[in-house]
Amino acid sequence: MTNPESPTFSPEATAEHLRGLQDSVNLIDSLIAAGVKDADTTDTMDRNVRHIGIMCAMDHLKNCGEDLTPFTDAAHRGAAWLAGA
Repeated sequence: MTNPESPTFSPEATAEHLRGLQDSVNLIDSLIAAGVKDADTTDTMDRNVRHIGIMCAMDHLKNCGEDLTPFTDAAHRGAAWLAGA
């Protein structure tokens, strides 16, 4: 059941949101691969991990028929990197 107060997004907007999520995945993976952990990379990682969490919780993405697992997996990798694992 969807939240009646949730905004309605067009298929084009949903596709754009999915592309944005993929951009966050790519950035998270590139930051991990770079092996640099400073204030700027930590801030960037944190913002992208939060972005994925917020977006994947949105009804229109949860119900769009796409597998969101690659996005949430990347958020978990980023969170582990932030935690120092």
